[in-house]
Amino acid sequence: MAFTLEAQMGIEDAWEKVEIQNSGLKAAKNDVNIAKLKKNAAESMYLPSVSVSGSYTHLSEKVNLDTSKISAMMASFHIPFPSTIDLSEQDIFIADLHLLWPLYTGGKIDAAQEIYKAATDEAKALQEMKKDEEFLKLVKYYYGVVVSELLYKTNLTSKKALELHYENAKKLKKHGQIAKIELLNAQVQLDNAKVKLQSAKHKLEIAYSALNSLVKQKVQPSSKLFVNSFQKEQEYYKNKTKEGYAGLLIFDAKEKQSDALVDIKEAGYKPEVMAFGNYNLYKDKSALMESLPQWFGGVVVKINLLQRDDRSQELEAARLTNTKIKNLREEAIENLLILTEKTYKEMLGAKDEYTLLESSISLAKENYRLRSISFSEGLSTSVELVDAQMILLGAKTKRLNAAYTYVQKLSQLCVLGGDREMFFEFMGEEIE
Repeated sequence: MAFTLEAQMGIEDAWEKVEIQNSGLKAAKNDVNIAKLKKNAAESMYLPSVSVSGSYTHLSEKVNLDTSKISAMMASFHIPFPSTIDLSEQDIFIADLHLLWPLYTGGKIDAAQEIYKAATDEAKALQEMKKDEEFLKLVKYYYGVVVSELLYKTNLTSKKALELHYENAKKLKKHGQIAKIELLNAQVQLDNAKVKLQSAKHKLEIAYSALNSLVKQKVQPSSKLFVNSFQKEQEYYKNKTKEGYAGLLIFDAKEKQSDALVDIKEAGYKPEVMAFGNYNLYKDKSALMESLPQWFGGVVVKINLLQRDDRSQELEAARLTNTKIKNLREEAIENLLILTEKTYKEMLGAKDEYTLLESSISLAKENYRLRSISFSEGLSTSVELVDAQMILLGAKTKRLNAAYTYVQKLSQLCVLGGDREMFFEFMGEEIE
């Protein structure tokens, strides 16, 4: 079977391609960058805020000072004096520079910054989980192609053997050494082998399509299916899971956010201290405006005595949320350890099956060889020979599937331990 492929590629190189080109991983990386930008923006929360404001006000009438009594008094001395003095015009223009600087907020700003930092950690953990998901998918698809190609070759070999058997059966029938039913059985089994080969071909094409879609180019796998003769102890993987699984890092980030939320609720009972200042940039030349100071500043202290929301209830809810997250984390660890143990045993089971099937294949090969000789001498039937061929094919298929299961379970253990690179370190005895 021939495929037009552009590149031979090992699984490590394929994983590098996925890391660079996968759209889901790009989106997860963007989430991390967004969280980092928000965290960086929060670092300036302790800095003062400076703003400029300008206003235009139209009064119903001018603001003036009634000086009629003074005017009457001055008139008795024959001194002219206005009865009113304009303090401002009807149209007032003002421009000011404002400054507001939080000096003490009871810990609210520190807590808010901690929430943004934890949100960044959460985004990173989610990114790692997305990488784990795509890595497991790659292992499945990549070695899916490898095992499908081996199964295709196995079925091809089986079909060729049955073709030879059918040709021999025709010769034996011609010389009257076997009955017609023996020839018909050989033909039926050959037809069945052709159907199985066609099915294996379609499965291989589907496997290639899935892999090429994931890697975003046509790939010919160069890494072989493998089973290691050595393996680490179960406790090693359990410890790795407790320390490195990305999903647990999400709980850690959530717990930090919850701690910070408790701090924010507790800060509601503490005073807030703000420095403020104002500098006049422009004002009308009226008497009233000229009497206003050029600048002023000071400190304000704010203490909330009574609010519409019940601070004590909100604080208790925040503390309960914090406890809930810790409990969920402990539950998650328990479930992950069970999953790790299950996956480890399934991996060992696949390894044992692979090893034990070696003797079955040897026996099936010898049985098929003897049946072939017996059939050619008229001492064995076509059914018996084909059965021997099917037993050999079945044993080879089971062994390949056992190796495929082993590889997948090993990759899952590496992901649970938060160490995808460990998978490449375990690549050992390759199956040809």
